Amino acid sequence: MLDMWGYERNLTMEVRKMTITRNVDQALYVIPEGSGFSFDRLDRLAVEMGKPTIDRALRGTLSGYYAYAALLNEAKATGQRFSCDLTPQLIGLEGHRVSVETVYDGYRRFIVGKSTGWMPIHLEIARRNSSGGRSADRRYTRVTDLGRVR
Repeated sequence: MLDMWGYERNLTMEVRKMTITRNVDQALYVIPEGSGFSFDRLDRLAVEMGKPTIDRALRGTLSGYYAYAALLNEAKATGQRFSCDLTPQLIGLEGHRVSVETVYDGYRRFIVGKSTGWMPIHLEIARRNSSGGRSADRRYTRVTDLGRVR
């Protein structure tokens, strides 16, 4: 059977000769290049675009992946920047040093940064002279603003 791009696919979800797998425990589509999209992340994008979310019965299926892929392509084509992937507690704190308590009872201090692109994320930047940082968590137990970094 051929898929919408004219490639054969098997039960392991081959898309454009890539094998897409799913991690049901973490609710992710896992893409071989090392990236992945959580079902919730894609639902947030659909809501921000004013589109219906994917039917829960399709989560983790090949049909669900195709629906999400179409949504991502449509979002990119608009030329808009979407804020659905930003950490809600950090919005407005870009350029500020913060102290956070993680949901796993850990503590960290960092400068809040923001990536570029059509669907930016918040970054945890260690120092002013750092050239990047890890992606911020989706949620923190507590966030304390320590002031703007000069």
